[in-house]
Amino acid sequence: MRVLQVVPGIAPEYGGPALLIGLTRALTEFGVDATLLTTNASPASRLDVRLNEEIERDGARYLFHNVISLGGRYGIAPHWLFNFSCIATAFASLQADVPFVVQPHGSLDPHLRKKNQLAKNVYLATLGRPLLTKAAAMVFTSEYERELARYSRRDNEWVVPVGLDARTFASLPRPGTFHTAFPSIRAPFILFLGRLCAQKGLELLVEGFALIACEYPGLDLVIAGPDSDGYGAGVRSLVEEAGLAARVHFTGILLNELKLAAMVDAKFLALTSHAENFGIVVTEALACGLPVLMSNGVNIHQDIVNGGAGVAVECSGEGVAAGIRLSLCPYRRVVKCYVRFRLMLRPTGRYVSCR
Repeated sequence: MRVLQVVPGIAPEYGGPALLIGLTRALTEFGVDATLLTTNASPASRLDVRLNEEIERDGARYLFHNVISLGGRYGIAPHWLFNFSCIATAFASLQADVPFVVQPHGSLDPHLRKKNQLAKNVYLATLGRPLLTKAAAMVFTSEYERELARYSRRDNEWVVPVGLDARTFASLPRPGTFHTAFPSIRAPFILFLGRLCAQKGLELLVEGFALIACEYPGLDLVIAGPDSDGYGAGVRSLVEEAGLAARVHFTGILLNELKLAAMVDAKFLALTSHAENFGIVVTEALACGLPVLMSNGVNIHQDIVNGGAGVAVECSGEGVAAGIRLSLCPYRRVVKCYVRFRLMLRPTGRYVSCR
């Protein structure tokens, strides 16, 4: 079998898309002739890679193309469904009579479609229509993402959760490694790890932390990740307005061992997103034995709650504050967290509200 995976960009700053490297590697290990087709797009500059020729590294085969920048932004490969690379692949597949599947990664979520809603609706009704009507199947990462997706066709839908490479978590950094790397962070801390963008609901996390700050004077908050569209500056302003500049730490993007070290040393992970089609950082945290606090906007929240490995709250500052209190309860600090990697995740409800 030959499989071509197409994604606009795999720079670490993009978050989830970078994990497709692992999928390509896994397919190759199982004897599939797999290639990852992508671009040299990166938020800061361009990836330093060879273009227009197949290369192999880390057990996977890649083919990189140059992406055109318009007005300082990458206009030809923005993100997921709404980009040139996906629609070009769809048209090429149709012309060659080769079946293709589409994985929207939250692009059909009502919340995420609010931004530039008119332009997105026009695009999906015209140029992007083959992505929704001609695909052999639609692939969602969670059952809840599938339920939330808004498009007319509802046949041939698959739910395939995002997997992790267990080898990455087989040998974790020693406790204290993160504190050693960032000596200014001495206190126990809550960890946020991801892109600093409006979707992630960091204003809710800062508000919730501010509400409990006096109750837990020895607790800090670490916000780790790359800034997206200047959103991080607004978060810093909220922190300063709340008088928490000494207790909220911005580390920038954490990769590889430092990322794992942060998860080992944290009290728990907080992901208070308004919308999250899967939330891979949640399963990464659990693979490190770290409990999680999630909003009900994270589509796998009910599965995590049912497994007793985390707390889910409503998208509000008060809800986040209540979730922090619950996550810091003594019995939760001794709970051993683990993830069972299964092909199917079956949510049984909507969310748990902490009031």
